[in-house]
Amino acid sequence: MTSPIRPPADAALAHGEASALIVRLLPFIGERRLEPGDRLPSERLLAERFGVTRAIVREAIAKLEAMRVVERRPRSGVYLRAESQVGSLDAIVMKADLGLPFDLRESDHLSEFRSILETQAIELACVRRTQEDIDRLDACMSACRERFGRGESIAQPSADFHLAVVAATHNQFLLRAANSCYLATRELREAVFTDPAVCRRSIRDHQKIRDAIVKGSVTLARRAMKDHLHIANHYWRTQFATGEAAAGAASPAKHRRRRGPMTR
Repeated sequence: MTSPIRPPADAALAHGEASALIVRLLPFIGERRLEPGDRLPSERLLAERFGVTRAIVREAIAKLEAMRVVERRPRSGVYLRAESQVGSLDAIVMKADLGLPFDLRESDHLSEFRSILETQAIELACVRRTQEDIDRLDACMSACRERFGRGESIAQPSADFHLAVVAATHNQFLLRAANSCYLATRELREAVFTDPAVCRRSIRDHQKIRDAIVKGSVTLARRAMKDHLHIANHYWRTQFATGEAAAGAASPAKHRRRRGPMTR
C-alpha cells in the first residue's frame, strides 16, 4: 500500500508564511488608501517592507489573485481590483479562514444575501421536501437541543439546520451559495450563540420553520424564516458592535498611514 504524497515541509511552511503575509498586506493596502486600479508596490519593495522573501510575496499575491483582490498585468505589475464587483463568495470564505474581519458594510450585505437566499429557498423546500429532508431537519433540531442542554454551543447544528432547509430545495447551486455563507460567518455565529437567550430563541424559531415546511405552507414558512432572519441580523449587528468596541478598548489608537512614494 503506497503512502500518500505529502508536500515538503518547507513548502508547507511557505504556504503558512504567505497566509500570514496576506493578513498583514490587506491592512497595509487599506492604510495606504489604495483604490481599485492602483498599482501595488513591487515584489522587491514588499519583501523589504515585510521582511520576507520574494517567493513568499509571490505566493501571497497568487492567493490574492485567487480571491480576486488583485490582478497581474503583463510587463506592468500587480493592481488592486474592485473586489465588491468581481469577487466571489469563495473569496469571502478564504478571508474568513485567514482570520480577516468583516467590516459592518460587508456583514450587512452578507446578512441581506442570506435573507434573500433563504426566504426564496424555503418556498421551494415547501414544495420539494421529502421525508428524508424532514428527518434531516429533525436531526439538526435534536442536536441543537442536546447541545444546549449540555451548555455547549449550538452554532454548528443551527447552521446545519439552515443548510438542511436549503438542501430540501434539491438545487445544488443554492446549497453551495448557502454553504459559503455559513462558512464565512463561523466565527461571528460562534460569538452570537454564547448568549443562552439567543439559543432558546433560535430553537423556537427553527421549530416554527420546520413545522411550516412539513405542512407545505409557503406563506407560514416565508413568514417564519423572515422573522427569524430579521432577529438574527439584529444579533449579528449587536455582536459586531460589541466586538469593535472591545477591540478598540484593547488596542491603542492607530494613525492612518498616508500614501507615500513606495509604488514602484
